[in-house]
Amino acid sequence: MLRWTITLIAALIAQGFTAAQTDERQWTIVASPSQQADEAVRLVLEDFKETAAQYGLSIAVMPNAVEDVAGNVIVLGAAARNRQTARLVKAGALSLQPEIDPEGYEIRTIDQSNGRALVVAGGSVIGDVYGLCWVMDRLRVHRRIPDINEVREPALKVRLAAAWGRHGFGGRNKAQMRLALRHSFNWVSGPNILDLVPWNAEPEATNNAQHREETRDLIAYAHALHMKYFGFSNEFTYHPSLLEETGASLSPCDPKFWDAVQEKFRKLFTALPELDGIEVCNDDISGFWERYRPFDVTREGRDCDWSYVKRFHTFVKKVHEVVVGEFDKTYFHFTWGLREHEVHCQPDVFREIFTDAIPTKNLYLIPKITRADRWWRQSYNATFNLTPHETLVLFETMNYYESGAANLFPTYSGQYFQRGLQTFLLPEDSNVRGAAGLAGALREGWDTTSAYCYVLYRLMWNPNASAEQIARDFCAIHFGQEAAEEMAAIYLLSPAAYKYGLHIEPISYGQFNSFLHMRVGTFPADGYPAIDGGKEHLEFLRRIYLRCKPWQTETMRALEHGRAVAGEMMDRFRRVRPRIADPDTAADLENRLRMTQNLIRTNIGYVDAIFAYFDYMDAPTDEHRLALARSYEKFAEARADFVNTPGFNYQLFGVDVLLQNASAALDNLEAAKARLARMPNRRELETLIARQQQRYHEVLETHRDQAVRFARFEILVDGQDLLILSGDQFRVEHVRWDAAQVAVGEILSALPREAVTVIPKDIESRPMHPFVLEQPVPENDYTARIYLDDLPGGHGWMIFDLYYVPLPPDALGLRVPWAE
Repeated sequence: MLRWTITLIAALIAQGFTAAQTDERQWTIVASPSQQADEAVRLVLEDFKETAAQYGLSIAVMPNAVEDVAGNVIVLGAAARNRQTARLVKAGALSLQPEIDPEGYEIRTIDQSNGRALVVAGGSVIGDVYGLCWVMDRLRVHRRIPDINEVREPALKVRLAAAWGRHGFGGRNKAQMRLALRHSFNWVSGPNILDLVPWNAEPEATNNAQHREETRDLIAYAHALHMKYFGFSNEFTYHPSLLEETGASLSPCDPKFWDAVQEKFRKLFTALPELDGIEVCNDDISGFWERYRPFDVTREGRDCDWSYVKRFHTFVKKVHEVVVGEFDKTYFHFTWGLREHEVHCQPDVFREIFTDAIPTKNLYLIPKITRADRWWRQSYNATFNLTPHETLVLFETMNYYESGAANLFPTYSGQYFQRGLQTFLLPEDSNVRGAAGLAGALREGWDTTSAYCYVLYRLMWNPNASAEQIARDFCAIHFGQEAAEEMAAIYLLSPAAYKYGLHIEPISYGQFNSFLHMRVGTFPADGYPAIDGGKEHLEFLRRIYLRCKPWQTETMRALEHGRAVAGEMMDRFRRVRPRIADPDTAADLENRLRMTQNLIRTNIGYVDAIFAYFDYMDAPTDEHRLALARSYEKFAEARADFVNTPGFNYQLFGVDVLLQNASAALDNLEAAKARLARMPNRRELETLIARQQQRYHEVLETHRDQAVRFARFEILVDGQDLLILSGDQFRVEHVRWDAAQVAVGEILSALPREAVTVIPKDIESRPMHPFVLEQPVPENDYTARIYLDDLPGGHGWMIFDLYYVPLPPDALGLRVPWAE
């Protein structure tokens, strides 16, 4: 019996199971009744208990008491809010800093005879909450509650969950606010301002009254979580009734126009005084819908010669007069823009707009961290620290190549974010006061957006924290301590793989866009390949060829470096995979790494084929033909491997145009050249389509009695999309730029499975108006394809009806001229 007992004890010690460690699974959190009544405290206590249970810890919560609490304990609150803390201080067992930032906290670990005590002493109740969130973060990293002895205060005092479009982020619902609390955001956004203003029109007035009631509840909840709440809108967006009320015209030269601008915000805060502030942006106007309309105040307006600077300056001043001057609210201005020569990119323009005549009170300017959009190979934004106005640094995920369903390995931007933030904070008189996160809804996971949220959470508190340690902590949370080191190395390599493996170095400079040939989940194709045989896209690729040809070797070497980094990521993963406990997670990670490798291989094949194709087109030697044949084979193989990777979801329009034309050139070069020569160029194509549209109108008028109105659409388009109809079904296939938003899509009667002619009737659209790419015929299973191309920049409405005439196109003189 004695030998058995000794053996059992030895085994338990060898496995790390001691009596003290067993006690480590039991913890008590001591919080005062007033703390427990606070909603933020209540939420974090719930989250802490749920998180602890995942790692086998049992958490009890009890009110503070004078008596000792046996066992391991977390004492929440400074001496003024927790009698246990006061007792420890009085006994000399604990010494705390006399003053600390209200959002900050001090955590001290005390060894006691009956267990450990962690005292979490915040500068206020929200400091207590953030402190307990940090203990929870350490628990997630270490799978236990470690000793913690540190003081933490947020380096960035304003932490904004930024907004875009119709719906805000961080404050759309209580679940989002709960996540925002865990990530320590103290400003969250809700509905768009257009959905809150009491317009003098129906149904908007009734609808917005309901929206305001719902938003009041959300604002109250945000305030209960010690957060502030704001609304966003692109500007200038409006309801037509506003111009009628004010007698304004859409011109900055009209004084009544500025009355209308101010009245919009005056209406907002009069009807919803609980709202703490607004965020606006004057460019890339996309946040409007239904009867709301956009007006580009910085460029548009009849018979108005005001400069861009004067328009922008006046707008900011007029908005500030109402938002801050009349209502004492906070005004955030996102200075984002789409043009190289304007405010977002040019320090001189920024200075000319934000002069001393623009007050600094309650105003925060928000430039992006990047000089342009979320692409690699560009400098940091140069518009920080130029004027006395306080700024926030806006961060976005740096994964412009990744759609939500692309199944790529995550992009980890922590190092890039950190060095940019440190750059902006470097001057002693830096005007950076906070950070704004623009990445959609906050989330918990190991994807790109989740990694982004975690990095921001850490950098907002300590911009100088070890980037490697942040990555290790993130990976420990999601993949376990045993895998954390190697997985962190893989995440830290990801930006190099994407930057070098996808960007084409010589075309990454000299223009606003440093990533011309790819977009979110897409290799886009210029022009209308289904009509022009890829002619316009090949012209685009030739421009790439001409810029890169002097540095062909160096261009390919950079791309191959990206592929090598992706290969190293896969090699590292195969070594660490046995240490990842969840087999499904491990399988998903490996597949995503393979997807990334095959995307990079496809891109390299694309670029190599560009060189080989134009070399052969320009100098058709046997050597060039052989080079194109070899390039084509590798390119096609990479594409096939990419497409056949499980979970593939990428649009390959540009890739396929080049493959088809390279194949045609290899088959018969002269015939391929002659075919391209016959294809219409952009000007000829627009003329051809305009004639077709005129013919649609004539045929519809002639056959009015026979025509059947079978569909109605209102679609907000920013770029190119295909509307595909068959029977009583439709879908929109995105082609280029931002995906379309279907506000109205009604099929009034099914499209017949017989020879008919589909005719669009344009109600509202900018050129190019909707046109028929394919009529329904047996060869396409009676499917109609309508091309939607919103040519000018920004979004535009395409509102149209679809008719069919029960006659084939040939009988009406409406045969699509590019059908062959």
